[in-house]
Amino acid sequence: MKSGIFVRWLLAVMLLVPWALLGCGDKEQPQSKSGTVSGDDVKKEAKEAYEATKAYTQEQMQTIRKQMQTKLDEYGKEIDQLQAKAEKLEGDAKAKAEQQLAALRQKRDAAAEKVKELGSSSGSAWEQLKAGIDAAMEELANAYRKVVAEFSNS
Repeated sequence: MKSGIFVRWLLAVMLLVPWALLGCGDKEQPQSKSGTVSGDDVKKEAKEAYEATKAYTQEQMQTIRKQMQTKLDEYGKEIDQLQAKAEKLEGDAKAKAEQQLAALRQKRDAAAEKVKELGSSSGSAWEQLKAGIDAAMEELANAYRKVVAEFSNS
């Protein structure tokens, strides 16, 4: 009885060992590069990263330029509407409104100039220029609110 169990066990081992060895063998895998990195590889990757960053920055600059130009166009229309209201005023109120609108147009023109600079600037100056644009747009918005408040009181 023991010899029968032994024979079956031996037969099972003999059948399973070759099958197991097939699964454990080295499979052909593509050879990877050695662990060393050449200077050319580093230069190539650095150039690719630079180009990607440059393209992203240009894209961001264009997006912001378009957004700011849209806001400037809206301010231009609103200033024109205020101008139409100012023309209906008389005396000192009209003179004061004209003066405020002239100042408001100057601020709008200053902000427009900053936006124009953005279109011709390099990527490295972008952050500084964006901060200047943001400040000019904020100044324009504050001046506009002040003028609108003055017109509301007139």
